[in-house]
Amino acid sequence: MDNNLVGAAAVFILGAAVSFINYKLTELIMKKYPGKFSFLSIVRSLIQAGFFLLVFIAAPYTPWDRTYLLVGTALGITIPMAFFTFRLLKKPYPSDIKKEEKE
Repeated sequence: MDNNLVGAAAVFILGAAVSFINYKLTELIMKKYPGKFSFLSIVRSLIQAGFFLLVFIAAPYTPWDRTYLLVGTALGITIPMAFFTFRLLKKPYPSDIKKEEKE
């Protein structure tokens, strides 16, 4: 049982890293190309789904139970992404500044 929690914690950390990569990618794209947000949402979703699929496929080859790995992955992607999204919403972007200047 405790050994499975180690696996869940490991994929939680990896999921948090995936969320951080998505955050930095979003931050970069929103500064340079604010009109590409819909395309960026698809890319972010594909990255997250790809990581989830990778864990699902690799789970039988690890010493941990697949259920713990998938729960750790889901939590590792979701919780940090909520935090990073909140941080993104607090930042002004060029498109927001232009809208305020027009009004």
